[in-house]
Amino acid sequence: MKKECEKVVISTVYSGRSIKIAINKLAPDKLILLIDEPIETTKKQTIEDLKKNFGDIIKIETLKTPLYELPDIIEKVTKKIDEESSGGNEIIIHITEGRKTVSLGLLFAGYLRKEKIKGAYYVIEETNQIIPLPIINFSLGESKKNILKQVEKGNGIVHEIQNKLNIKQGAIYQHVQELKKEGYLENNKELKLTDLGRIMIL
Repeated sequence: MKKECEKVVISTVYSGRSIKIAINKLAPDKLILLIDEPIETTKKQTIEDLKKNFGDIIKIETLKTPLYELPDIIEKVTKKIDEESSGGNEIIIHITEGRKTVSLGLLFAGYLRKEKIKGAYYVIEETNQIIPLPIINFSLGESKKNILKQVEKGNGIVHEIQNKLNIKQGAIYQHVQELKKEGYLENNKELKLTDLGRIMIL
């Protein structure tokens, strides 16, 4: 029997106030709440209340994320988006509540998986209005992405990357200079990924 596709909302969490509005407006089948550890008492209570009030009609899950390590937050969320969308589920993100780093991580994950995201939303506190957020195209060309992947593997020497990827010398140096200027690479003796570089190859 074929599995039915679900509408999945991935949300940051704190007091639960805006999540209730998002549930009402977006009508998800499943709610995935991002929680950083150690979990605060308020968040713990909010999750218990949401399960008590909505658990009979919505599947409610949690996904543990780090608090301040943006690349790690984004990696966890992109994996969850990939997992949920592989079954054909519709993915929506909601970023009103919680820590700003976790909200940014969720939003950036949406940018990286733009083709898998149906929408991103924020609830205005004063009016309870839910507003759509733009999903920006957050990608690099294939050659630049391949260079970053080589550096991630520990290959930080430009001419070795050139040989491995079979890119002309002029092009590899231009790509590397642009990647450094755009903040994806840093250079001491060898090339290294910045946090932004790590994010871009997720």
